[in-house]
This record gives sequence, C-alpha cells and structure tokens, in this order.
Amino acid sequence: MGPLRSTLDDYREALSLFSRPARRFLLGTFLVWGAHGISSVLFNLYLVEGRFPVSFVGQTISMNGLGLALMALPAGVLADRWGRRRCLILGALLEGAATLVRVTVLSPAAILGASFAIGAGQSLYAIAAAPFIAEHSTPRERTYLFSAFFAVELLAGVAGSIFGGWMPPALRALPAGFAPSLLASYRATLVAAALFAAAGALPMAMLRGFRESAVAPEAADADRAASRKLWPIALNALLIGMGAGLVIPFMNLYFARRFQCSSGQIGLFFSVAQVATAAATLLGPALARRFGRLRTATASELLSLPFLVTLGAERRLDVAVGAFWLRAVLMQASTPLVNAFIMESLPVRLRARSASLSNTVWNAGWAASATLSGWVIQRFGYDVPFYVTAVLYATAAITFYLSFRGSPEGGSLPPLSEEARGVRGEGPGTE
Repeated sequence: MGPLRSTLDDYREALSLFSRPARRFLLGTFLVWGAHGISSVLFNLYLVEGRFPVSFVGQTISMNGLGLALMALPAGVLADRWGRRRCLILGALLEGAATLVRVTVLSPAAILGASFAIGAGQSLYAIAAAPFIAEHSTPRERTYLFSAFFAVELLAGVAGSIFGGWMPPALRALPAGFAPSLLASYRATLVAAALFAAAGALPMAMLRGFRESAVAPEAADADRAASRKLWPIALNALLIGMGAGLVIPFMNLYFARRFQCSSGQIGLFFSVAQVATAAATLLGPALARRFGRLRTATASELLSLPFLVTLGAERRLDVAVGAFWLRAVLMQASTPLVNAFIMESLPVRLRARSASLSNTVWNAGWAASATLSGWVIQRFGYDVPFYVTAVLYATAAITFYLSFRGSPEGGSLPPLSEEARGVRGEGPGTE
C-alpha cells in the first residue's frame, strides 16, 4: 500500500495545483470530445438513413480530414499571433456551428462544406491545446495535466458514444404521436452534439482577468538550435501516423472478419480499451517522475510492440482481445508524456508551430498508409499491416529517444515550495 498511497497523494497534490485556465480548459475539452463521441456513433447512420449512398459517407470523411490537414499550419500561426485561448474558443464554436448545419440541411454541398469546417475547427482546437496547457502549468504538475487532458478526451469520447447509442432508441420509445422517425431521432441527438461542441467554448470565454501576449513572428526564426528540434518531432509524428493508418481504421473489420464478432462485441472491445487507457494514462506521471518522461514513454511504446505482433499472428479471440487492450494501453498512455516533454523542450514561440507541423505530417502519414493498407489487406490479409506497423513504431520510439536523450526534463525538478505553489501554474496569461 505504500507506493500506491504515495502515488495517490502525489496525484492529489498535483491536481490541487491545476490553474484556473487549466481547469476551464479540461471542462471545455470534455464537452467538445463528448460531441465527437456522439457524432462518431451516429453521423454515418444519419446519412444512410437520409438516403445518401455509402460513397458519399466516404466523401464526408475525406472532407473532414482535408479540413484538419489544411487548417493545421494556419492554426499554428493564429495560435501565436491571435492567442491560444481565442483559437480554442473559435475551434469549439466553428465545430458546433458546422455540426448544426450538416445535420439540419440534407444538401450534399452543405454537408460536405460543413464537414470541412468541422475539420478546420477541430484543427484549431487541437493545435492550440498543448501550448495552452504547457503555458498555464508549472513543471511540478505539467505531466499530470497533460495526462488528465488525454484521459478527459478518452472518457468524454466513451460518454458521448454511450449517449449517442442510447438517445435515439429512447426517443423512438416515446408514446405514439410523440415518437420521432429514426431520421429525426438521429438528427435530434446530433443537434445535441452540436450544442455540446459549441458549449465547449464557454469555460474559456468566461475566464475573467485573462490576458495573453502574442508571439512575435520574428522571434520564431531567431533560435535556430531550438528550431532543429522540430525535425525529429515531425519524423516521430509521421512514423506514428503511418503506422496507425495501417491498422487502426481496420480494427473493426479485423475482429469482424477474422473472428466473426458482432458490432456489439466490437463496441465493447473498443470501450474497454479506452477506459483502460484513460486509467493507465493517469498512472503515467508517477512513473515519469521516477524514470523521466522520455524513458517512460519510450519504454511504454516498445513494450506495446509484442502485442501488436500478436494481433497479426493470433487466431484465438480471447488472446487477440487481450493483446488489443494491452497494445492500446501501452502505446496510447505514452502520448501525454511525449506531448508534455515536447512542449517543455521547446521555447514558447515554437510550441504552436510544433503542434501544427506534427498534426500535418501525422494526418498525411495516416491518409497515405490507410489507402495503402486497404490494398495490402485485400492481397495479403490482416497480418502484414500489423508487422509493418510494429517496425514503424519501433523506429519512431528509438529515433525520438536518441534525438532527445540529452535534453533536461522539467518533470525531474523537486516539488515547488509553498510560496511558489501559490502561483498555481497561472502562467503569463492571467492577471
């Protein structure tokens, strides 16, 4: 009980240090990602029920990805010049408004344009998020805050998925005369998702006494040594995106085709993976304080590889499901540690640029490999993509570690004094 009690006490202390902007940000993130969870369950079903062909569903997914990719670099510039908080607010409002449009207008052009706008809003929010929480936390609680951010995303997605799956049948079960059609019940639930996304802007908009200084554009080119760190960061994002694109979009088909699993079973597998990952993410900072963020993240990523290979070779469902859960926990739990390490390794003027660059190359790698993977699976089966992904992930983990192994880590600093704790990570943006 000693180590567990110490870990819980350490986490409780770190949570008490979360700044007011950080707490508001986590609340907004829960609302935005809850909306994502609802849409991920229902929007494709809504389109099919609205008599759109499956090919059109693919087009909306492509437009969403295009919005994410094309807005990534401009979002980094906006986050520097206009402010992180304003980008977060704009991203949530844009996603909410565009979601409302695409579920109330059954016009192909409107749906495609709104899907692009949703991707742009998601990109604005994602690019500004990491720099914002890095600049409104201290080294003492920063890793815990990044882990809490990642866990909130996962749990909000699960909550949104549950809500999205439960609400339409509940509406359809209303007494005769009040029960809407299936299309209308989908639409009503997706309208709720739009309102949740837009409401994600409120916690940030209601911050009082908040001021944020723009990053001078000329300062971004001044520190060439720091700028060189962007290359291994971008390479890591590219390799991870390529590996993920090979297998993640096809995991539902993997379980359905290889093991003849039902959609209910697959949904359960995915939900358990997300909840377990969220729990593991919250334990990551305790390990990072002892071994360092970089070592902990690298070890976690490398330990996930045997389970990835197992997924490719396994023919027993129980073993495959266990490998799926362990791979997800070990690989994804390293994400907040890597993000916290990157944000603390870079000067303020390069943080948004790093986030936008990583987002761009990750999505590019995902898109390219997902297209290729469909052909590989059709010709060689599901085994090969898992093996190739394991090689890509191993290369990413090792090259990233070698590139940054000499970098100091703020997480290794001693706990703050009582006087310093009074600042509570408010950062330079709060008066």
